[in-house]
Amino acid sequence: MPQQSFEIAFTPKTINCILSFDKSPGDDATEFQNTKTPSLIFTHGAGGTLSSDGIANFSSGFATQSPVVCFKGNMNLTSRVKMFSEVMRNQDFAACLGGRSMGARAAVMAATPDTQQLVLASYPLHTNKETRDQILLDIEPGVDVLFVIGDKDTMCHLSRLQTVRDKMKCKTWLLVVHGADHGMNMSPKSATAAIGIKTGVIAAEWAIARDNSKREGRLSWDQDVEWSEWCESIPKNPSTTQPKQQENILGKKQRPSEKDGGKKVSKRRKIQV
Repeated sequence: MPQQSFEIAFTPKTINCILSFDKSPGDDATEFQNTKTPSLIFTHGAGGTLSSDGIANFSSGFATQSPVVCFKGNMNLTSRVKMFSEVMRNQDFAACLGGRSMGARAAVMAATPDTQQLVLASYPLHTNKETRDQILLDIEPGVDVLFVIGDKDTMCHLSRLQTVRDKMKCKTWLLVVHGADHGMNMSPKSATAAIGIKTGVIAAEWAIARDNSKREGRLSWDQDVEWSEWCESIPKNPSTTQPKQQENILGKKQRPSEKDGGKKVSKRRKIQV
């Protein structure tokens, strides 16, 4: 994936940025940076970097559809919001902002009247001490919001997020990543990259066009990426292909009885007496 690194002057230190895009034959990366605007400005979480899996995978997927600028910030939320404002000014763009974890909070807080879309990955909705819902409730009705959340994310339980979504004034969409934690890590490790890239692709497609009647979808992994497509409500968890086991009278598990000649034949072992 073609990338172009650049810096933006900022006090106390410059902001490091990476522009990722799908380069067409004959395109010049430098000319692209100087003449094109991104479709998304995105930033990482509190402990992340631009090379973190969550950022690298997502931006790679997004860039296959539309250009994206990711910038590196520090761990201070107020400073990150100011950085957002400076990057928006530099790029002359504020229509679509996003981030993961703390970066998602910063994106919401940095939104301007020109912001039309927010892409919030692994939004840290709650801790043991607080619920960070007020800035979400304050989002204006004209802004569309996409949440990208792992169903194993301990900082954004889906039931609690649903309660907040029901109260929000704006339209919201929810992309649930089955088996992903707060860092969008999956098992096996190969699934982490593939799923992360797909979340970026879906987010970019959503930013281009979305159906107001279909606002939920699920990504999962079963030897390959499985995408439910957008629907009215999230499908049930992917079902396992393994037959359900049951316990025999010895307390050991076995597969369900099978039919043999029209009769069920139990595979239980006889009890030796």
